[in-house]
Amino acid sequence: MMSTIETNLKNSPIISTSGTSSLSAQHITPPPPLLLPIAAPLTPTTSSSPSTPSPSPFYDDKPTEKYYKKEKQILIEFDQIVKEIRYQLNEQLKYLEQRIDTQLSILAEIQEYFRRRADVELDYAKNLDNLHRQIGQKHRAQKAKREPWVFHSISKLWETIVQDTRTHVKYHTIMSDVCGKYMFDKFNEIVEDTRRMLMKCKSVGIASHEDIYKVLNELKSTMTTYHQYQSESKQAEQKLRTIQQQLAKIKSVKKQKAMGKRVEKRQMKYTETKVKAFKARNDYLMTIESVNAALQKYCCDDVPDLIDCMNFGFHTSIAKSIQMYLSAQENIKRGRQITIETLNRAIGDLDTVVDKQKYLENYPSIFTITKRIKFEPHKGDEVSAVNAQVLIRDEMQSRFIQMQNRLASLKTEHDEIFKTIEATEQSLMEYINTKNSDVSDLFKDLNLPQNTSKNTRKEIEDYYVEKFKEYTLSSNLIARLQARHDIMQKALGAASAGSAEDKNLIRRPIKPKQIGRAPILGRPRLFGGKLLDYIQVTQQPIPLIISSCVSAINRLGLHNQGIFRVPGAQVDINQFKDAFEKGEDPLVNVTGRDMNSVAGVLKLYFRELKEPLFAREMFDSFILCIVDVESEDKCVENLCQVVKLLPRPIYIVMRYFFAFLNHLTEYSDENMMDASNLASCLAPTLLPVPEDKVQVQYITHTIELIRTIITHHEEIFSASDDGPVYEKFAITIPIEGEEDEDDEGISERSMRQSPSDDASQDSDYCTEDFNLLNETDVW
Repeated sequence: MMSTIETNLKNSPIISTSGTSSLSAQHITPPPPLLLPIAAPLTPTTSSSPSTPSPSPFYDDKPTEKYYKKEKQILIEFDQIVKEIRYQLNEQLKYLEQRIDTQLSILAEIQEYFRRRADVELDYAKNLDNLHRQIGQKHRAQKAKREPWVFHSISKLWETIVQDTRTHVKYHTIMSDVCGKYMFDKFNEIVEDTRRMLMKCKSVGIASHEDIYKVLNELKSTMTTYHQYQSESKQAEQKLRTIQQQLAKIKSVKKQKAMGKRVEKRQMKYTETKVKAFKARNDYLMTIESVNAALQKYCCDDVPDLIDCMNFGFHTSIAKSIQMYLSAQENIKRGRQITIETLNRAIGDLDTVVDKQKYLENYPSIFTITKRIKFEPHKGDEVSAVNAQVLIRDEMQSRFIQMQNRLASLKTEHDEIFKTIEATEQSLMEYINTKNSDVSDLFKDLNLPQNTSKNTRKEIEDYYVEKFKEYTLSSNLIARLQARHDIMQKALGAASAGSAEDKNLIRRPIKPKQIGRAPILGRPRLFGGKLLDYIQVTQQPIPLIISSCVSAINRLGLHNQGIFRVPGAQVDINQFKDAFEKGEDPLVNVTGRDMNSVAGVLKLYFRELKEPLFAREMFDSFILCIVDVESEDKCVENLCQVVKLLPRPIYIVMRYFFAFLNHLTEYSDENMMDASNLASCLAPTLLPVPEDKVQVQYITHTIELIRTIITHHEEIFSASDDGPVYEKFAITIPIEGEEDEDDEGISERSMRQSPSDDASQDSDYCTEDFNLLNETDVW
């Protein structure tokens, strides 16, 4: 009688000869089962078929030939995949090197420009000096004749002009030295530093490639072992069946006992080979997941990080060199303010992240994620996932626990390495940001700037690149182990701890670690910039444009019909925009007639922000607060949790702005803008739906979310926290011709006459808009 293990193994799908996986059917014709084990898939000619043919179909020569053809085809396809991966990885390094060469070519053009500019400046200084000398000689020659000049005020003007010429000779001589000597040497230093970083980072990339090649070789080994053990299992099974058939035909009890021992021996051999096949298949599948995880990690994280490391300090060094030129321009005082502003904007636009993204997008075929390697099953093996068979479950459970512990340890070490990288980056950036671009002293006493030692930077660079290498390799190892961990966890049926409890828990999205963060250079843009960067540089908790527009509407526009709905004059909006961009406040003397333009420039500011007020990465978290909640109170409770995850400056700006919007809704009977109407106008600006989502599906949720925040802003935002808060009636500016004002600081004129009233005298362009506002079903 067969044992339980024998019965289970016999009923296992492993011995089925009719089914194959869908993956094999798509590419390779499924071969029939082999009589012999796949001991040498690379040398299929060394088959050892039985000397005597058997009538059983398992001993047919044609299926055996087809099987070896399939094995060769699998190996050929795998070798082709490895060859393509090797080619792509090598091409990536070539393209990254070409990228640095392109950057250095552009830098060489800039360097050549300043060399020629130095010649021009020197020639100009010589010409001015000749002019001054000729004027001086002429003046000395005609000194007696020009003695009466002292009685004429114009002579003082002439002396000032002559002296100014001499001053310009000095200035342009210094400018020639700056362009031809100091900047030329600085650019040579940048080229040297960049090439040195390229070679060091290239070695890191090669090390990553070797790591990937290693796991690919491991995959090939496990694939070969898998097919070999599967073949051995099939042979053992066939032999077991054959001897069982022979046993059934024997009638003698004595012969049956003798034959039973042989059956038992065959049964043990079959069980042993089956266990090996199970383990080999699991190892094969786990290795595939590990390789795919390593390839995806390298393409998604390592290549961008490699670019960041190669370019670390490049833009900052160029910016500092150009700032040396700007310092000379500022001391010359020759009316070159436009050039200075242009260069400042160019420096402000230097962004490693944007450069990297554009470059990667420009070569999608080179830097895209490589094709995932798929599981190639053995003939008759229908299981395409790691599973925990009874025979190996305990071993897998023990291995899973060990992997969990190792992952926890590696992640801790990984975080420590990244902290070290951040500290090293800060030290290296401090060295780069050494105050060596200010050449004001040259305009005073012509002292030459002292060259700083390069040894310190090289030491920091070596340490930084070494830590970056450790970080890259450790993150790759964690990615591979995590892939194995996850697939083993799924096979063992071990759910993540607390997954059911944390299903509805709102968390801040985890940002990937970024290598080579560059500091903010120059004054950040107001329109089209980042709110966080602007607040950080200007130290304004509430940017001037927000506080000024809110204050103006608070004083003059609370009763304005259709505020934020009716468009303002585009000319006024552009004027307000230019003034705010320069740091000025154009709304100091604004009148009630301009309220729609004031609201328009505020909406324009929020719309042009590079990162919306509600960050894109938090979009799903905010939407979850409003979708499928049992009550509005629950929605408010969820929002209270989410806003606490926002950066502190953004939280303060939101609290200020939504308190103002809530105040605005108190006058909805007059301005026709209740919370729903304001949400409909402002939701696409404050909380735009990401491009990868269905706009129609989410726009209703965003409007409802903004409406809820406006209505319940006091419950959502805590007024006890630090930072400026909105005050309803802080300042009142009287309007000319009006003496009496109500208690709320709103003049009778502004209540009687709004910009829409003025517009209606010439045209009724906004009649349709106001009719829509009166239709409650629209909102």
